[in-house]
Amino acid sequence: MSRIRIKNFGPIKEGLIENDGWIDINKITLFVGNQGSGKSTVAKLISTFFWIEKALYRGDFKRKWFEEDNRLKNTFLPYHRLERYLNESDLMIPQGSEIDYEGDAFKIKYLNGKLIISENENYEYSLPQIMYVPSERNFLSYMGRVRDLKLNSQAMSEFLIEFEKASESIKKEFDLPINNAKITYDRLNRNLNITGENYRISLSHSSSGFQSLVPLFIVTHHLSQSILDQKEQPMSPDAMNKFKREMELIWSN
Repeated sequence: MSRIRIKNFGPIKEGLIENDGWIDINKITLFVGNQGSGKSTVAKLISTFFWIEKALYRGDFKRKWFEEDNRLKNTFLPYHRLERYLNESDLMIPQGSEIDYEGDAFKIKYLNGKLIISENENYEYSLPQIMYVPSERNFLSYMGRVRDLKLNSQAMSEFLIEFEKASESIKKEFDLPINNAKITYDRLNRNLNITGENYRISLSHSSSGFQSLVPLFIVTHHLSQSILDQKEQPMSPDAMNKFKREMELIWSN
């Protein structure tokens, strides 16, 4: 089980009072709190550190690359537009941001602008599928295709790509877990429809609850099914080395 501890980051000040500040990350973890209290901030940081741990395990980049000054701020936090949430210690703010993450494979600490990384001993680690689902997904039912849009949220852009893939993978009626409803995909008009016993309505005309549920449900199902079906085969050593070289060139540019 992974866990995270956060202090002085955005709306989060002292962090969790119990458990020495540690938040356990279970298979299902629910955050409840007031608007603007930091629920999404915690979820975004969990997603970020999950991705860093996965990249470290795969060897996408050398550990020293991750530990360079301001790597978290300049490379990873902009994905969720969190770079301005970091507090650096000075006369006005005596305590800067502190983030501790403990995963199955690595321990990662952020302090004074740097990531400090250590590898666990005798660990078992399964490569996860990581997808942060933005709350703005309700707008997906009104959006066109990815290439027709200019979004300033990378998380939203990538989720929209997965949403398109998940929609196109629906071959027939797809059961939804509420109200005995089903979803179908109209390939001609590239449109999702909600169907029930006596109705058929497009997702864009459905309730806000359906507009929030459907993208989350079908993307989660699609990613999970891709693992179960083993459609995404692991890369060969040659392909992995080529991938690493190309990614290093991209990041260095």
